[in-house]
Amino acid sequence: MLFKSLILLSALVSVAHCDPRLRFIFYYGSTDFMETAEFSATNLETLHAHPAFQRNIKTVMFHYGVGQSVSSNPVFDIITSYLFNREYNFVVISYENNNVVSTDTAVDLAEGIASALIRLFDVGYSSGNMNLLGFSLGAQIVARASRRVQAISNRRHIIGRLTGLDPFNIGPISAVRIGRMSSADAQWVESIHTENPNRGDHLSTGHVQFYFNGGISQPQCTQISPISRWDCSHDFALIYWAESVRSTVLTFPALQCSTWELYTAGSCNSNSIGHMGRTTESNLRGAYFLRTSLTPPYARNTALP
Repeated sequence: MLFKSLILLSALVSVAHCDPRLRFIFYYGSTDFMETAEFSATNLETLHAHPAFQRNIKTVMFHYGVGQSVSSNPVFDIITSYLFNREYNFVVISYENNNVVSTDTAVDLAEGIASALIRLFDVGYSSGNMNLLGFSLGAQIVARASRRVQAISNRRHIIGRLTGLDPFNIGPISAVRIGRMSSADAQWVESIHTENPNRGDHLSTGHVQFYFNGGISQPQCTQISPISRWDCSHDFALIYWAESVRSTVLTFPALQCSTWELYTAGSCNSNSIGHMGRTTESNLRGAYFLRTSLTPPYARNTALP
């Protein structure tokens, strides 16, 4: 009786927070014959019955950053990479008006996402098979949504994997209101850092953190304007991740190390190696550092500096 009451309560909460601004776009087919199906916060549970949705495999649900859309180059690269890989159900959280995504709306948007996810989980899809993937402010939004799934469902549902691609530096005031990504947000949480502190936030971490080229800036970004360089380094989190998704083997080897200075000095050369990307090992803990190539493919064959 208590269990039934909890389900009814979570359903009522979900209805109360059905945000009409949210769209969930399910991508299927192939890179040559891409097909989509769109769902809202009020009917995301019907995704479970879609003939192309595979109920027993993992689902990646991706939230892009401020000012982006599904047609933005690095976002579209993520989409086509998952269609190329075809090992996952792939969904993009999108909006008719992308200007709605901001730190002011982040709390409400996360609440709507969490409520929609609970509707999907309550019809039988396992929350442990869900990988919430977010870039920039999108990483902070899905991190909050993941926390709210636990709270609203009284921990009946806990997201399996949460991935933050250069989580956005929301600042100390917004951090209190929204909350930063942390290891408590899902069963396993990873953060990828490519810029700091103008865009990225090194305080938003998880069970494991990967610092590309030190995580401060990327060597491929040589624009004259500082703002352009910051944006370029920030966006490289998407570029690296997309490359890892397209790979059929473990990629982006990194060394466990406490600082970039120790890594570059060779002091961590005998430490354990972890791999960043869709195939990242879930037993990894702590900080990992790595260098990249200057041109694609960016992954090197060695974790050594």
